[in-house]
Amino acid sequence: MKGQQIERKSFEIIESSVDLGRFDRFQQAIVKRIIHASGDLEFAKLIEFSHDAVERGIAALREGYSVVCDVNMVKTGITEAFASKIGIELHCFINDPDVIKRSRLENKTRAECCILKANEMFDGIVFVIGNSPTALLEVLRLNRLGVLKPSFVLGFPVGFVDAEKSKKLLAESNLPYITNRGTKGGSPVAASAFRALAGLAFDL
Repeated sequence: MKGQQIERKSFEIIESSVDLGRFDRFQQAIVKRIIHASGDLEFAKLIEFSHDAVERGIAALREGYSVVCDVNMVKTGITEAFASKIGIELHCFINDPDVIKRSRLENKTRAECCILKANEMFDGIVFVIGNSPTALLEVLRLNRLGVLKPSFVLGFPVGFVDAEKSKKLLAESNLPYITNRGTKGGSPVAASAFRALAGLAFDL
C-alpha cells in the first residue's frame, strides 16, 4: 500500500507540474510514465507521437508483433515478469553469436546487426530502442529500402552522436512511432514507454 501511495503521489506531482494539454488521454498515460521513470519533467515538451501512434501500437501488440529491444537494459527494464503477464516474449540479440560474427564481418555495430536479424526472423515487429542510435538508423534504412517488415517503433536512443539525428529522421518517416526530440532518452525511458503502451493494450 505504501508503494502505491508513493506512486499515486508521484503522478499527482507530475500532473500539477507540467501541461499535458496537447496530448490525448492515452498519450498522457505514456508521457506520465516516461516522466515518472526518468524524473525529468522536460519530457512533457519533448515527446512526439506519429498520427494514431498509440492506437497503432496497441494494434501491433494485440496482433502479436514480436517485441525486439536494442539492448538488454531495455529488456531488463520491461522485465520478464511483465512480459509473461501480458503473454509476450522479449527479444534482444546484442549478445547473439551470429550477431557478433556478422558485426565483425560486415563492419557494422552489433545494434545494427540486431535489427537485421530481427527483420529476417519476424513478420511484424515492435522495436523498443533505448540506447543505440545505430539501431534506429538501421530500422530507418531498411524502411527506405522497402524491406522492413511491418513495424512500430519506440525510439529513444540517448547520447550526443546521432541520437538526436536518428529521432528527427524517425519523426520525418512514414513509420508509426513514439519518440522524443533531442539527446535525452535511454533504456528506462524506452522500457517505461513500452510498459505504458502494453498496459493500454492489455488493460493493465
